[in-house]
Amino acid sequence: MPRLTEATAAKRRMHILQAAAHCLFERGLLATSVDDVCAQAGISKGAFYSHFPSREALIHAVTDMLSAELGPVDDSSIAALADSVFERQIAPALPPANARFGIEITAASAGDLGLRERNTANLERLRMAIEAAVRSLVAAGKARPDADAEAVGWLAQAHVMGVLCRNAVWPAQDEAALRRATHLLFESLLAPV
Repeated sequence: MPRLTEATAAKRRMHILQAAAHCLFERGLLATSVDDVCAQAGISKGAFYSHFPSREALIHAVTDMLSAELGPVDDSSIAALADSVFERQIAPALPPANARFGIEITAASAGDLGLRERNTANLERLRMAIEAAVRSLVAAGKARPDADAEAVGWLAQAHVMGVLCRNAVWPAQDEAALRRATHLLFESLLAPV
């Protein structure tokens, strides 16, 4: 059998990751097996294991892929910061299956060092990005000069995690209300008096 080119191997790996994400969102973390992913991707187990040494490695890779898709926060204004946190961090967790997956991954992190490191890194990346945005807004005179960037980062991180938990438990959510709540959080903490 001829070896895959690097580009073809990368494309196949991404196809497997997307199939795995579909299965994980549809079935949940505990119910998704390697067989499920192979069936969804239309590949053999041998093809799966040529790209991922284990189910655990696949879960780690899916987590990395999904976190990379979240993107940066916008520090051009308080409203832009609130919108970018909502669009990049909260909106993806609005579908109950997505929120459930996020909660399952967070819970699994308690016993999986690799997932814990990834989740911690993702949460810290979010918090630090918000802190940097707040400092930028203060420096530009667009936020109150006494704004505590670190506290805002922690509160925003807690808001995102709270919405994730809420959406995993209560499937009926009001997107407009959640967007307003996100704006209210940032406006109340940062708007010049």
